[in-house]
Amino acid sequence: LTGAFGIVATVPVIVSSCSSTSDNNGNGNNNNDNNGGGSGTDQQQGTTYTPAIKTEVSLSGSLSKIYDTTTGDSRKNTNEMIAQDILSNPEDYFTNGADLKNVQGWSVTVDGGFPEKLTNWTDLPYVDNTDDASKKDPNKSWSAITDLNPVLYSTKSNQINIKSLDDLKTELQKTDVLKNALKDAGVSTAETSTAFEIKNQPALTNDDLVHVNVIETKSDKSTVQHDLQIPTSDINLVVSNLSVKVEGKNIESTDTTKTTTEFNFNIGIDSTQHYDQGSAKSAATTEGDVDVNKVLKDLNLATDDKGALNNEALIKALGIYNVTFSSPSIKKATVTARAFNNIFNIVFNFFSY
Repeated sequence: LTGAFGIVATVPVIVSSCSSTSDNNGNGNNNNDNNGGGSGTDQQQGTTYTPAIKTEVSLSGSLSKIYDTTTGDSRKNTNEMIAQDILSNPEDYFTNGADLKNVQGWSVTVDGGFPEKLTNWTDLPYVDNTDDASKKDPNKSWSAITDLNPVLYSTKSNQINIKSLDDLKTELQKTDVLKNALKDAGVSTAETSTAFEIKNQPALTNDDLVHVNVIETKSDKSTVQHDLQIPTSDINLVVSNLSVKVEGKNIESTDTTKTTTEFNFNIGIDSTQHYDQGSAKSAATTEGDVDVNKVLKDLNLATDDKGALNNEALIKALGIYNVTFSSPSIKKATVTARAFNNIFNIVFNFFSY
């Protein structure tokens, strides 16, 4: 009995990790005003309020809360995304946030000092978006580079605090950061290599994985091109002086009203799985003989057929990062594809680090 196995991760509670995000889009094309703004409405007319911003704002949530992955003129920048969240959840940002919900027609403008366009990242994009992109020309797209080595940022590596996407390159270029990242990810030559250089532009795929082109110069002077893949849940957005301006006819501010805060945002884990079984197969004599541990071993997702899961392999295969998987179970799918007689779902529990 040979089947195709669709793997499903179950989330019994909302899970978020201790990490965070980037700011502008990966290709650096952002034509919006860099100061974000938004406005809200309410019922109360007479009372005035002085916004009392918190000294520190620490939040977590999905990347979409601070990063607009859409393209075109309607795309919002990070300042605008944060302003929108302030209007929706003022109690997260102000000690009197519940009162501010009573203000009619108030508006918020945010300035986090995020670059309007990427300046640290230059040269080729990750994917060629021109009309002849199907040619996969390495002179137009660094993802088409011959022998490009994909390297997933290890769960053993430190999380990265950044002020913007431009700042991500600055942080990665600090002493030994790239070397240690490659070592932790299993690149055996990294220990003795003489140089690590970032080339080309970053990219975001599946809304949760940042791709960075790293060139490793080995001790024999030969080079290796890496696609260093960093889960967004390993990147923290930390802005020490986020400016928040609140305006409205029921808003009263003075020259001494505090308008800045330290802003920390931790991106939560995206539980959307992106499993591709590829050529790996598992077989059993009858449906009753289908054993979840054997199937996982056959799919190279366990180290044996007795329940020892390969967590790093599962993370890479499912595209769900910074988690530990457990308690796998298997059940025949109720809807089968015409190409297969037997399709099964494997269900996991997982928790974040």
